[in-house]
Amino acid sequence: MNLLEFFFIISWIILFILSFDIAKRQRFNALHFLVFIWVGLGLVIFTFFPQFLNFIGSIFWLQRWADVLVYASIIFLLYFVILLLNKVEKNREDITTLLREIALQNSSPEIMSWEVCFLVRVYNEETMIETTLNSILNAWYKNILVVNDGSKDNSLQVLQGFNKKVKIISHVKNRWAWAALETWFEYLRRYGQVNYVCTFDIDWQHQLKDLESFLIEFRKDSQLEVVLWSRFIQKTQTNVWMIRKIILKLGIIFTFFISDIKLTDSHNWYRMFRLETIKKLRLTIDDMSYASELIDIIATKKLKFKEIPVDILYTDYSLSKWQKSFNAINIALKTIWYKFFK
Repeated sequence: MNLLEFFFIISWIILFILSFDIAKRQRFNALHFLVFIWVGLGLVIFTFFPQFLNFIGSIFWLQRWADVLVYASIIFLLYFVILLLNKVEKNREDITTLLREIALQNSSPEIMSWEVCFLVRVYNEETMIETTLNSILNAWYKNILVVNDGSKDNSLQVLQGFNKKVKIISHVKNRWAWAALETWFEYLRRYGQVNYVCTFDIDWQHQLKDLESFLIEFRKDSQLEVVLWSRFIQKTQTNVWMIRKIILKLGIIFTFFISDIKLTDSHNWYRMFRLETIKKLRLTIDDMSYASELIDIIATKKLKFKEIPVDILYTDYSLSKWQKSFNAINIALKTIWYKFFK
């Protein structure tokens, strides 16, 4: 017995032990179990019948039997990497879910009942909070649900000055706006009695005047479930940089191929939902890829939606908080991962 054969024997013994140990602990996944078993059987065959490698290699036009081992090992390692990535993402989701539940438990339950509820996320926005919240309140919209997303500045203290006017939920750790969105949704699933739910940006790039267009569409069509902004459905006053506009246009094409849905603006924050609609939604991604996940849910569940032209006015302040353009690649990869591999 040479050293390679000894290595194979030890490897397949370990794989068999791991496979049955996983099954015994009821962490059973049929696909994972079969993969480990077949890899183990393959190692047994290659150990005692090495000439079989030549036969396998000839099927795939490989010159040397060792190439079979190399390619098989690469495939198995890729599979193992996918398992590890799934585990990492699951742990990340569990952490976000735990922090969300802590935030909800620490907030005093309060029934939200009004026509429109604004959802505003705050993270280190102490300089913008008063301007944005007062503008909403002065427009006679009384329901504002704020998620203080682990701010490290004086945002929470500023928000507490609005304590009797807005509902505040605090994440003990920053989980980003997309995780805050699901926190809002879960609170409203439990305590909401509003008609419509609107996501609104704290940095004042959204225009309240556009909200009336959203409401008009809902009132005209009782079957409409979601209204999405669009910066490109017609010419607006939106001041988007050309390079960002190109990236957004590529995102529209990507969204069409991945989710089979036609949009003119794929990644946006200014939206309005019926309360009954958010009860059909469950967001799991807590990074920027959530926007693609939300669109995919709209397409999969065949929710009736409509895009509305809006004016988005980007200031130096709001632009300073933009994600980097190259992050579009990360979003695309994450979307593909969740769509096809998770």
